Amino acid sequence: MAGQRGEYKKSAKRREEILDAAFVVFSRSGYNAATMSEIAREVGMSQPGLLHHYGSKLELLQAVFERRDQMALDILSGRRDIEFLRGLVEISRRNHAKRHVLRLYTALAGEASNPDHPARGYFEQRFELVIGETEKAFADCAELGYLKEGVDPHLAALTSVGLTEGMQLLWLTGYEEIDMGEVARTHIQQYLSVDL
Repeated sequence: MAGQRGEYKKSAKRREEILDAAFVVFSRSGYNAATMSEIAREVGMSQPGLLHHYGSKLELLQAVFERRDQMALDILSGRRDIEFLRGLVEISRRNHAKRHVLRLYTALAGEASNPDHPARGYFEQRFELVIGETEKAFADCAELGYLKEGVDPHLAALTSVGLTEGMQLLWLTGYEEIDMGEVARTHIQQYLSVDL
């Protein structure tokens, strides 16, 4: 039994190494141009060895996205109303230290604007979830009296998500003076009647 646990540990570690390599290759090449053999070379293993852990490029991409999203889920878990909005600001602050992850995400989001792209469904679901949860947080703030009079929670959610997505792209393309967390905080604050 102990041997099996040791093998599982090694396999889990290897899967993490593969995800690290996939981040690098997808960031550098984009999803369409990246190959499983390129990822295998990056991690220092054979392509059949890579396929043992991840059966396809799409499966590997999904695992990369799941890993990226887990950080945000950890921050937002159990938060509601204004605390949820504070969590969004915290995510923007933490993204500052994750340039390679943002580059991958932004490149693939652009590729996925093509309706035939394999990641299209992921981005559609992700935006629907993020906008929906942000709208719910603004609506909860309205019920608590934290939202300014006349603010539409749906529009506030759309502009907040759009702003953070756009700020990431600007930051990646040379506007490194942008403090993404502070920009997100300032934007969301304009809708609130209490301090964020």
